Formats: sequence, C-alpha cells, structure tokens
Amino acid sequence: MNIPHPDSQGRRFLRIEDIMHETCLSRATVYRNTMLERVKVGSRTLITVESYEKWLASLRQSAA
Repeated sequence: MNIPHPDSQGRRFLRIEDIMHETCLSRATVYRNTMLERVKVGSRTLITVESYEKWLASLRQSAA
C-alpha cells in the first residue's frame, strides 16, 4: 500500500465517525462503500483521505 497523501489539515486518515459527520451517512453506508480504502489500526477502522477525496469527486461528477 502506498502512503496516502495528507489533506489540507495534514490528515492522512479519517475516522468512520468523521465521514459520517461530514456526509450525514450512516455507519453501514460508509462501510458498504467499496471506493473507500480501509486500514485497520488495532480495533479502529480508518479511511484514507485520498480514497475519500476520490469518492467525493466521483459524486460531484455524477451530480453534474
């Protein structure tokens, strides 16, 4: 796995809760999304910022 690039706040990974808060999606919907690259760190599941940004871009593109 490549080391993901940081976002504007310097984060390389997002918590599931962060994505749920930003998108108003349920935990199940976030987990079902196959475009989001997951990384397990102990018991935590993190999402790479890069995959999250690509997913948002694809949503914007399909909405246009």
